[in-house]
Amino acid sequence: MTPTPRAARTSRRASRKARALAVAAATIIPVFAACSDPEPTNPQVPETSAPAQNVSHGPFFPQCGGISDEEIIKQTRVPGLVNTAKTSVGCQWLTGGSILGPHFSFTWFRGSPIGRERKTEELSRASVEDINIEGHDGFIALGEDPTLGNNLCEIGIQFGDDFIEWSISYAQEPFPDPCDVAKELTRQSIVNSE
Repeated sequence: MTPTPRAARTSRRASRKARALAVAAATIIPVFAACSDPEPTNPQVPETSAPAQNVSHGPFFPQCGGISDEEIIKQTRVPGLVNTAKTSVGCQWLTGGSILGPHFSFTWFRGSPIGRERKTEELSRASVEDINIEGHDGFIALGEDPTLGNNLCEIGIQFGDDFIEWSISYAQEPFPDPCDVAKELTRQSIVNSE
């Protein structure tokens, strides 16, 4: 029995699809192979991933350092702040949720060296000094704007191998001393820790 013209067309389409799939597979397989881990060059050297030794974590900090949106507005004296980023390790407040304007944030760094953060601050801020808040050591960094003066203050406080950081940045006058705000919010976060 001879296939009908319709059956022949269907058979040719299926054959073309099968060839296309085979070509695609031949093209994709080397790509996936290139992405896989290479064989170890020395099979006698075992691969290990040793856990970090002697890691000392600090206290637990509640979400946003235990600081409410109302408290941020009270301390910064900026109405209309919106918490635009709220995670287990940090929060950010912006005026009306806009990136244009003042920025206020809390960040909790677990297992991260505070020294690296301090070095970054020393390279980018007008001054960086030692500070102690509620018996905990850290740094306080002051930033200057050519027209606003001292408009930015960041405080990092160390707890074992962890640290927290409050960043207070104003975009227009009038505003309170940003370091007074940062110190008070840092103090409250430390008191709120568990």
